[in-house]
Amino acid sequence: MEIPSTLLSPLGTSKIMQLVMNLIPLFGVVFLDWSVFALLYVFWLETLGLSFFNALRIFFSSAEQDGPYFSKAAGYIIFRVFILGFYLVFIVTFIGLMMAGKQGKGHEWVEYLLLLDPIFRFTVMSFFVIKLIEFIYFYFIKDERSQTYPDTYRNFFDGRLIVIHVVLVGGFFMFQYFSNLWGDRTGLIAFALVFVIIKSFVEMLTPRFQVEKLRS
Repeated sequence: MEIPSTLLSPLGTSKIMQLVMNLIPLFGVVFLDWSVFALLYVFWLETLGLSFFNALRIFFSSAEQDGPYFSKAAGYIIFRVFILGFYLVFIVTFIGLMMAGKQGKGHEWVEYLLLLDPIFRFTVMSFFVIKLIEFIYFYFIKDERSQTYPDTYRNFFDGRLIVIHVVLVGGFFMFQYFSNLWGDRTGLIAFALVFVIIKSFVEMLTPRFQVEKLRS
């Protein structure tokens, strides 16, 4: 059974809102001088937040009668934190330390890492508030939890991890190519465009909510 992704929330359709949110990092790069690290770190934080909400969906699933599913939710979030922790180390060492130096940013990436930049911090907080509203509205008010099985959201490897891989490789080459042609500023914008296009494409192809009854 599939619930259409065009269901209205207090913030508009989920897909349209997600597309608008995807443009925020590009806006930050073009107008707020965000670095490559800030671009990838905000995506990492978004992925961590979505993993947390998915763990809550697993825990509160009520399509079956033997919940709540603490062990399944805990296993999922522990695995996701471990995988995302590995990516964070890579982003900090490769993007933060290496590419920031090429951009002449020095250690400014640390301000993003610790959420010291006020606009960056506001962006991250806004994302979590929006996702919290959507979670409460769809899952509890619209009662999606009654149609959700515990393994519906237990995707340990999903499209977002593919996005990280493709963006890190493809985005880096785009950054290098356009930086050599027209400077690092253009290379950074090219990186941001690759990020937004790939992320939006993957999310538009992914159903917001899909329920499959698991075979016993």
